Amino acid sequence: MSCPYGSQCIPHNDVKGFIFEKINNNTMAPEISPSVEPQPFLPLLAPSPSTPISNSSLPKLSGLCTLNFSAAESFVSTTATDCWASFAPYLANVVCCPQFDATMVILMGQYSKYSGMLSLNTTNAQHCLSDFEKILETQGANRNLKTICSIHPANLTEASCPVVDANKFESIVDSSKILTACGKVDPVKECCQQVCQNAILDAARKIAMDGMVSMPENSTRIDDCKSIVFRWLASKLDPSSANGVLRALSNCKVNK
Repeated sequence: MSCPYGSQCIPHNDVKGFIFEKINNNTMAPEISPSVEPQPFLPLLAPSPSTPISNSSLPKLSGLCTLNFSAAESFVSTTATDCWASFAPYLANVVCCPQFDATMVILMGQYSKYSGMLSLNTTNAQHCLSDFEKILETQGANRNLKTICSIHPANLTEASCPVVDANKFESIVDSSKILTACGKVDPVKECCQQVCQNAILDAARKIAMDGMVSMPENSTRIDDCKSIVFRWLASKLDPSSANGVLRALSNCKVNK
C-alpha cells in the first residue's frame, strides 16, 4: 500500500537528520560573499547523551515526586539532547516535543508497575514535571520546554478519563488486541494503515464510556483516555520498545 503522504512521509528515526539539514541549509549556514574566501562552517551540535554530568551540576529536586527517573534514564538523556537549548524551537514539533512526551509516558508506565495507577494527582504531577524540567536543564535542554511543547502538570494526571487503575483498565479493554497491534510498529506502514492507532482509539473509547450511556465522537474525554492507554502500553513494553512505538505514532501526526 502506498503512503498517502508521499515524499513527506519521513520515518521517525530520520526526522532529526532531516530537520538538522534544513537548519544547516536555511538558517545556520553563514552567508559568504563571492569575493571572500569561504571559511569552514562548523555547525553547533548538542553533546552526546552519554556526556557525564558533574556532581556540581546535579539539580536540586523536590524529593516529593513519586516517579523513578532512573527507570528511563537513557530516554531522559535523549530528551535533553533532542531538546537542546539552541535547537528546541526548531525541532519542537517533530523531534523535541514528541520525545519529551514519549519519555513522560514511559515514566508513567514504569510508575504504574509499582503503584497500580496510570496517573498522578495534581500536586504530585506539579512536583514531577518541575523535577523533570530541572533534570533536563542540567543536561543542556532548553529552559522553556513547558512553553515550547505546551506541557502542563495536567498532562500527568487522568484529566477527564474515568479509569486510572491498571487492573480496572485491563478488565475493560482487550489487552491482547492492543499488544498485538502495538507491540511492534512499522513507522511507515502504521501511518498508512493505522493498525495501532485504531487499537488505541478503540481502547480509549471503551474506558471513556465507563459509567456513561453515550458520548460525542470527538469528546475530549476520549483524548484524555488515549493518554491512559499509552501509559498502560508503555508499562507492558520495555522502555526502548515503548519509545519506538510512541515516536512512530507521533511521526504519523507530523506527516498528516
